[in-house]
Amino acid sequence: MTYVLCRLPNHVSDCCMCLPALRLLEASGYTPCLVGKRWAGDLMSGMGWRFDPIEGHVSEDYVRIRHLVKNTKATKGLVFPNSFGSALLFKIGRLQTTGLSTDARGFLLEHKIPEPGKMHEAERFFYVAHEAIKAWGGKPAWDNVPQSLGLRILKRHEAAAKNLIQQHGIPDKFVLLAPIARGTSSDGKTKHWPHFNALCQPLRDLGYEPVIFPAVREEDAVRQACPDATILPPTTLGNYAAIAKKARLVIANDSGISHLAAALGLPQITLFGVTPTGKAYPWNPYATVLGEEGQWPDVETVVSKMTELLK
Repeated sequence: MTYVLCRLPNHVSDCCMCLPALRLLEASGYTPCLVGKRWAGDLMSGMGWRFDPIEGHVSEDYVRIRHLVKNTKATKGLVFPNSFGSALLFKIGRLQTTGLSTDARGFLLEHKIPEPGKMHEAERFFYVAHEAIKAWGGKPAWDNVPQSLGLRILKRHEAAAKNLIQQHGIPDKFVLLAPIARGTSSDGKTKHWPHFNALCQPLRDLGYEPVIFPAVREEDAVRQACPDATILPPTTLGNYAAIAKKARLVIANDSGISHLAAALGLPQITLFGVTPTGKAYPWNPYATVLGEEGQWPDVETVVSKMTELLK
């Protein structure tokens, strides 16, 4: 078995879009060993690959990488982030590291992959894995990105979701809302659609309960953005994914939740207004995208599409 240490991206959205690349490695005869932010372990736990967290402290992370290399006998590393630090960590961990030759880090890479042209982020991550396999002397199992991102979840997350739904009295017919998107656009604009609360009454008129599980430290922002929804306590990403699978529809901003819904192949509406759609729309044949960079959709448009999908 040939293990490859894979440095995951730093955001939920990118981790989801990285899944076809990781699946390509596995299908091509390489076993991914994942390294990334601690929360990613719960998100990826259903995929069956080993995961080890890094905390952003160089000395501690170096010890952890060396321990992982020793245990798995891995010699190859693949870095999906573009950062200098991700390549440096694998280099000092004595791995033959492969990645895009960005951020002046080419001298840290055993195999430098040229920057591709404009493409979707799922295609970009897939390209990195595809070219890495060829650089290692292997043959990629596929040449094109699958339509499905292919996230799998654990039975314990499904059981937890069932318990949470019963505990909080969530009806069978519910729609999952995600009204908050962290951060701002490159020009400082807020990344979330400001009218989520206007969806609550139309959803109830259709017989669906609007439900929100906010992220940790987002409870107050959610209550301000969508006070009329059923707002429940935060839960883990794995539990959230299992709950999302039971929803009739997921409505989110261009955010991690949109890409989580895409990774599960769920019916979804993603709302754009300040970010470009071209390289970060949800990679999901069941996704509807409303709005575009510089123009949020109006309430009537969202309610109309929501009604159409639910009926």
